[in-house]
This record gives sequence, C-alpha cells and structure tokens, in this order.
Amino acid sequence: MSKKACIPIMGITVFGVTALLIISVGIVGFIGVGQATHSTRALWAEQSRTLINAMEESIDTQLSPLRDQALWVAQNISTLDDRESLDEFIFGTLAATPQVLGVALFTPDGKSRQWQRDERQAQNFDWSDRSQILDWIGQVETSGTPTWREPIWLGGELGISTLLHDIPLYDADERFIGVFSQIVPITDFSLLLSRNYASTGVTPFVLYDEDYVLAHPFLINNLIRNETGYKALLDIEELGDVILTGLAMPTSEEPFIADATDLDTKVVKWGDDHFIYIYRTVTRYGDKPWTIGAYINSSLLPNDETDRLIRTSLVALSVLVVAVIAAIVIGRRVSIPIVAIANAAGRVESGELSGAEKLPSSSIREINTANTSFNKMVDGLAERDMMRNTLGRFVPEEVANSLLAGGGNIEPLVTDATILFCDIADFTRMTESLGPVRTVNVLNHYFSSMVEILERHGGVVTQFQGDAILATFNVPVTNAQHAANAIVAAHAMLHAVDTSRFADQVIRIRIGINSGPVVAGAIGAEGRLNYTVHGDAVNLAARLESLNKEYDTRLLVAGSTLALAGEENYVRVGDVAVRGQTQSITVFTPPQTGFAHGEHADTRSSA
Repeated sequence: MSKKACIPIMGITVFGVTALLIISVGIVGFIGVGQATHSTRALWAEQSRTLINAMEESIDTQLSPLRDQALWVAQNISTLDDRESLDEFIFGTLAATPQVLGVALFTPDGKSRQWQRDERQAQNFDWSDRSQILDWIGQVETSGTPTWREPIWLGGELGISTLLHDIPLYDADERFIGVFSQIVPITDFSLLLSRNYASTGVTPFVLYDEDYVLAHPFLINNLIRNETGYKALLDIEELGDVILTGLAMPTSEEPFIADATDLDTKVVKWGDDHFIYIYRTVTRYGDKPWTIGAYINSSLLPNDETDRLIRTSLVALSVLVVAVIAAIVIGRRVSIPIVAIANAAGRVESGELSGAEKLPSSSIREINTANTSFNKMVDGLAERDMMRNTLGRFVPEEVANSLLAGGGNIEPLVTDATILFCDIADFTRMTESLGPVRTVNVLNHYFSSMVEILERHGGVVTQFQGDAILATFNVPVTNAQHAANAIVAAHAMLHAVDTSRFADQVIRIRIGINSGPVVAGAIGAEGRLNYTVHGDAVNLAARLESLNKEYDTRLLVAGSTLALAGEENYVRVGDVAVRGQTQSITVFTPPQTGFAHGEHADTRSSA
C-alpha cells in the first residue's frame, strides 16, 4: 500500500465543530448525536444478526446429521429379519452421531428393538398394546418423510427430556416395514448455547411453540419438573427466569433495530434497566415453531434526547439547511470507510479470509492506520490457516491444533490408551516385485484408505514406520469408547483390504491391538521433534501384530482391550509371556479368522 498524505481526524473534527459553532452549536449537537445513534444501531443490528445466525447454525450442526443419517439408514435397510447384522449396522450408526442417545426400530405391529449408546447390546420390547405407539407408527407411515416430533419425557433409569426424530422404512417392493427413530437429549442444547454464548453477556434461549422452553442456562442440570412430576418441557412461567417472561410483555421503548428485517426485537424496561430481546422464529424442526433468541441488559439513549434535539433545531431553524448539508458531507466522508471496515470484519468473522479484499488507503490518518492494521491482521490469519493446514499434512490435525494453541509446545501426557499396530504381510517381496516407484504409489493409496478408516473411528495415526501404521485411541483426543472404537476400526481395515485393490495391487495386513498406560508427547532433538507414544502397551501391540505370523491369524487383541470394549465374541488364542512382567497376557482373535491347523498354544516366548 503506497503512502499518501493523511489528514488527522482530530483536524477534521476541530474544523467542522469550529465552522458549525459559528452558525449554531445546537445544530452540531443534533447532527452529531443523530449520526452516532444511526451508526450505533447499525452496528448493533449487525452484531445481533451475527449472534442469532451463529446460534441457529449451532443448532443445525447438532440436528442436521440426524436427518442425513436417517435418510442413509432408510436407504440401506430393506429387511428387519437378520438381527445380528442389524445390530452391528445400528451400533455403527451410533458411532457416527455422538449426539444421539439411542435409536430404535419399530415394526408395524408395535414391537421394537432398541439400542442405547452406553450399552453394547440390543433390547426387544412389545408395545403392541399401546394405542399411542400404534397411532404414532401410523403417522410415520402416512408422512413418508423424516420428521421431528414433539419433545417427550423418557422416564425410568434415563429420566430425561428428549427430541424424537423418525423416518419410515420400506422393503425392496416399497412396502412399509417399520420405523427408524433417534432420540437426542434436550439438555444438550442448553449446554451448547451456554458454552458458546453465555460468556458474551447474553442469555441465550430456545422456545418451543412460543410458550415452552427448550433450551436455557437454567436447564443445564435437566431439572424439568412441576408439582405433578416430571414433564417434557417447562413453560416460560415455570422456568423461573423473570426476565424471559418479559418476552410476552408489550415493548416499552421504540424498536431497537430498524433495519434488521430478518429478526424480531423488543425492548422492555425492568426497574432502572432496559432489556433487549433479539429472536427469530424457524419452522423446519417439526410442526411447531422454534424461537431462537437471546436477551441482554443494555443502557439505551435517554428518553429526552429527541426533545432536546428538537428544541435546539428550533432555535437555529434559519440555518438548518446549511448545517444539514455540512453534516452530510462530513458524515459520509467519515462513515463510508468505517462501514467498509465493518463489512470486511463481518466477512472475516464468518471465515471468508480468501474473499476479504484489501481495505484501501484513506486521507484520514486514523482510518488509514486502522485499514493498514486490519489488512495486516487478515494476512496474519491467512498465514495461520496456511500453517495449520501445512502442519496437518505432516502431523495429526489434533497435534497441529495443540502446537498452535500452545505456542509451539506440547506438554507430555501419561494416560490409558488403546494402541493399534498394523503391518503389510510380505512387504519385502512386494517391494522387490514392484520396484520403488510403484511401491510408493501403492503405499500412498493404502495409507490414505487406512487413515480415513482410523480417523472415522476416533483413531489418530502418530507414526508411519515404513509399511507399518501406529495408531492411538484416547490420545491426544479423549474418547471413553477407545477400546471398542479400535476394534471396530480394525475390522473395517481388514474388510477394506479384502474388498479393495490399492494402485491395482492386492494387499494383506496383520493387526495387533492392546490397551494400557502410555506416555505421549513431542520427543526428539532440539529443533526437530516428533509427536509419538511410548510404553509397554505400545510394545505389546507391536508384538501382537508380529505374533499373527505364528498363529496364522490376521488380528490379535489383548484381553485388556476386550474387557474395556465389553466384547465377548472372540476366540482365545493363547497366553503370551511379557518381558518384565510376572503374568502373561491372554490374546484373542475374531472367530471368523480361524487358525491354520485348528491348533494353538497356551504359552509363547517372551514379548
């Protein structure tokens, strides 16, 4: 940006005030306050719109995956007869939507099979004598589309309010065979909105059908009850937030935002305070409208401001035209670059760094300085994104984020984790037959497929060791289901190599899985570090991968991992002695992998 002569904004202000004082001090005050009021309200309008848009987007991010998954399930289920395959399929869908508490399938006669996230088993129920259930199944069949239902209270051990989403299922002949339904805890919305927006000074809320509270900071502990017991939702009066009841009161001030036509606003006075309500009504979550909004305590302009400006204008009525023209010229001169900054800041706030144009230089010194600083800030943000993306190609994304957040440092961590070690069988022979160029091409295709599977199930690849992959679960990303996720990922990897070719090459792999304490951190020489994990748990996982050769298996899992995962449908292979430990480790393999000759030893050499 080339340098140019700039005029200090103080010089413009002094010149303008001096010139206008000669005509009328009152007119200067009128124009100044009026312009400030207009600019302030324009800024508030933009901030209010940004807030409600962000809240709405947060809710969409929470709910849209359920509809997408329901459509995908409906496309992939055409029969309810194969219970074993159905259970595995449904548990897989729960892994993809962590916000879902549980799912259920209902047949037209009112019988159901239900799966909960926290329990690795399915339960059958017979609701054929419940007319309410049968009526609901009929409504789903009639609707023919994914639908959000009214909030319901789930009693028993759960004791929570939930949202229900359902979709009809059809067989290959387009005959109705049942209902696929998902439930989401309503308290998740209060936690989400409070965590993201309550710290900004506003109180976020979501109303259902105008009178009932679906999300509010008061509901985080799920204390939804009245004198007659628990209920799905409280109405506004029952919630106990006195300020929120003002939403139903008539406004006590002029409209807060004049140009925000996509929002509803209201100002209500409580004692000496003014509360501003900003909200928007949406109708895409079922038959009843949702009101997404927030309120904040604000100090508005004094009520006598307009009267004072009118009196001042009447005193200097003879020179009003001159003053207005002068104020418009000065106001435009100052406001145009300020509006440009506000618009550019809005684009940056929404993440459009690539679309943020450079702000031009200005003749006003302070605005020119602000534009220059803003352009440098955008360049810095773009550079930070580039660094994050570049780091993500060489280290796991979670490690890259930790590096940037910690100023380039990662504190070491001792924790329990599940380690998955995978190696390609007969890799030396393959490299000799393919040559270096084709070998690298095969490895790139193979690694891309395996990394996608591991990350989809919560794993993080910390090392590529030649043709081997070292993946961790529960570090650096915490996941209580790390053992189960690692086992599911291993099966997905075996299925992928069985059904795919990589750069037109068939690959066979061996996998070892073990759970235990590990040390994770950045290790290496000064100026050149590598993020990795260490410990006996890592060594044993590598040892189990190698033992596949002796047992003629493809997947060996330590008993500690199966115990954490709650997995029982595995075959005991034998006991492995571990160097430095008095007790051996029992290892297992899936029943379908089998053994070479139907034999296995109970004790093997030291690991």
